[in-house]
Amino acid sequence: MASEDETRAGSDVAPSRGPPSSSVLAVRLVVGLAALLVLWQVRDVALFFFGAIVAAAILRSLAEPVVRYTRFSPGAAVVLVALILVTLLGGILWLVGQPMVQQLQELRSTVPRAWSSVVSWLQSRPFGAQILSWGSTASDVKLPWERVAGIASASASAIGDVLLALLVGIYLAVDPQLYREGFLRLLPRRRRADIGAALTASGVALQRWMIGQALTMLVVGATVGIGLAILGIPIAGAMGLLSGLFEFVPFFGAIAWALLATLLAFAQGPERALYVAIFCLALQQLEGNVVSPLVQRWAVHLPPVLSVLAVVLFGTLFGVVGIVLGTPLMVVAVVLVRKLWVDRLDPPRAT
Repeated sequence: MASEDETRAGSDVAPSRGPPSSSVLAVRLVVGLAALLVLWQVRDVALFFFGAIVAAAILRSLAEPVVRYTRFSPGAAVVLVALILVTLLGGILWLVGQPMVQQLQELRSTVPRAWSSVVSWLQSRPFGAQILSWGSTASDVKLPWERVAGIASASASAIGDVLLALLVGIYLAVDPQLYREGFLRLLPRRRRADIGAALTASGVALQRWMIGQALTMLVVGATVGIGLAILGIPIAGAMGLLSGLFEFVPFFGAIAWALLATLLAFAQGPERALYVAIFCLALQQLEGNVVSPLVQRWAVHLPPVLSVLAVVLFGTLFGVVGIVLGTPLMVVAVVLVRKLWVDRLDPPRAT
């Protein structure tokens, strides 16, 4: 007969759990599919909330130096940073808004003329007619301005959503711990620690990626504006602004602004277009081989294949918003998968 201590020790041992039964797996599968269906139905709200999270990450990144070197609380630092940004934006619009609007209007009227110059130049070359015939006859070649106008109208109507996302981002940045703990309380207690650590890691990764991308956008936008001005392109300021904004979308954004700049240069002749194309190619090589590696030394490094896949995948699923937010979504997804799945299957070895 076993002793009393042995009996008590045996009773303290938790019963071993075998693999879940087929019915449990079926229930989990149904619940997972239902959750995915609900998430798809509210995808616009989910993307809006993620945009607010991106705004919060930017504000927290800018507020951290204020907290470090002053006695401001994190919430007060976020509000101060938001007020400074609004003031700076208002001042920039007051100083250069009118000239920039004039340049953008000129850009709208210059693009059709530049495209006509491209078509005329191609028609005068032996290989040009063949190139034009690949898409359609030369007389039918035109830019889809109706679609462009629709995109511009949709972009204008989205300004209100952007401002609302920024407002929600301010609330999230003021007290992120409140919303983080509230979300974790909805999860099973045994998973809260792991998911909480993964959320923290993904937030840090998103902040560092945003800072690195902002630096790249600033460098590219300023360089394009100065370079096109030196080359004699009359709307260099507008192109610098657009190129900086396009750089938020990796790979495809650089192709878009380079093609647009080359197209505009055709309005001043093929030789000028060649100079602009060479400048764009050289700048992209400089960005890819010098600027981006320097930024990625302390920012998040996302493999180029995943960046392209993010733009294509989320752009196909969610349209223009998916293209804009695709890369930060991929950054967060990669960190969450690594923390919640890969590291649990193959934990990193202690050195």
